[in-house]
Order: sequence, then C-alpha cells, then structure tokens
Amino acid sequence: MRPGVELTASRVVRGALTHRVVVRFPGLEGLELEYAATDAEAWEFATAAALAGIRVRVDRRVRAGLRPLPCRSLWQ
Repeated sequence: MRPGVELTASRVVRGALTHRVVVRFPGLEGLELEYAATDAEAWEFATAAALAGIRVRVDRRVRAGLRPLPCRSLWQ
C-alpha cells in the first residue's frame, strides 16, 4: 500500500453485496423475498419497485446464503 493512501470500507468492497433488499408483494400476505445487492443496485431497484407499488426495505443486514438480486445488471 502506498503511503498516504487510506483504504476505506467503500473502496475495499466496491461492487460487493453490502445491502439486503426485502421485497414484499401487495396482495400476497406475508410473502417476503430477501436478496443481497450492492448499494447502487439496492437503491435503484427500490426506487423502481416503489413506483410499481411493491414495498421494499433496504438495510445492511446481509448474511451468508442470501441470493443476489435477480437481473442485477438492470440496476447497475
């Protein structure tokens, strides 16, 4: 590492799946799907889903075994 270069968490994990996206579909009581996504993917998806009337929660509670957000390339 070069002197004077500080590696922050965001630089180290750039592109890493750091956010959990919880999707709840209207009319399907209790159906929630959870996915892992990057910061940008999570917020782009949440915005698009909200416009379609789908409830989405985004947080940083990523855990092992979460599937990546489907069609990730659409949200990049």
